[in-house]
Amino acid sequence: MSERPSTGVTVLKLAGCCLLAAVVVAALLFPIAGGIGLMSNRASEVVANGSAQLVQGDVPAVTTMVDAKGNTIAWLYSQRRFEVPSDKIANTMKLAIVSIEDKRFAEHNGVDWKGTLTGLAGYASGDVDTRGGSTIEQQYVKNYQLLVLAQTDAEKRAAVETTPARKLREIRMALTLDKTFSKPEILTRYLNLVSFGNGAFGVQDAAQTYFGVNASELNWQQAALLAGLVQSTSALNPYTNPQGALARRNLVLDTMIENLPQEADALRAAKAQPLGILPQPNELPRAASPPAIAPSSATTCRRIWPGPGSAKSRSPGAAI
Repeated sequence: MSERPSTGVTVLKLAGCCLLAAVVVAALLFPIAGGIGLMSNRASEVVANGSAQLVQGDVPAVTTMVDAKGNTIAWLYSQRRFEVPSDKIANTMKLAIVSIEDKRFAEHNGVDWKGTLTGLAGYASGDVDTRGGSTIEQQYVKNYQLLVLAQTDAEKRAAVETTPARKLREIRMALTLDKTFSKPEILTRYLNLVSFGNGAFGVQDAAQTYFGVNASELNWQQAALLAGLVQSTSALNPYTNPQGALARRNLVLDTMIENLPQEADALRAAKAQPLGILPQPNELPRAASPPAIAPSSATTCRRIWPGPGSAKSRSPGAAI
């Protein structure tokens, strides 16, 4: 008996994919058609406003509180993050994250169309997982909406909902991002934004948290571990699941061996290394904890520290 799929089934699948592709293109190019479409006027406004904030790129960062002599007395933050420029991020880290998350990063325009259509087709067939083909740009959009723009629980749920509508908004914003910035700029923004678990946001704080080094000093195995954590910071936490974290790190190194054959020897040597993390997370990126703040200082702090969402509260590396 032949095991080949019937011609009718094949034709139907092909027709379905073509129809889905047409719907995606129509949704992107013509969000409003006669007052009825996949995206309402309100949804289009959300995309426009979100894109504008995305381009601006402000993120919550640590503000250092100092005394009159310039000595650090406290760090203030909602997300422990220290933004660093591209030249302060090791090339090992950039290669690792691109290799495992988006190997065609340098080639596409912000969207991996084949992967995206595969994900949407899966949703249409009953698979609610629409992550297929998410590029660095798309992941940046999703994380920016979740970590920066979303202020309420409802907004946070909406930022990660598994629906075609959210995916289409994400695609449009990713295309805007790719048109506005160079690939190195996008990658730097991404690495400064995402969570690496254990309270670490951005690659600089992640490097300090797990290894006690700067982002510019990450070696192959360290970079591979951090790149692997982005997928699931809780499930792959190296302190609670070291075997899972090691397996994920080695998977990242395997993809790098495939994508970077010129570095194969160094990458294979990195696979033989242990996790090499600190005995416990370095939750403050300095050697010593700050002294306790007196009530009068705390009152002063409340007066000068702006509320969530203000421009000053999101300025990187500010000192007050």
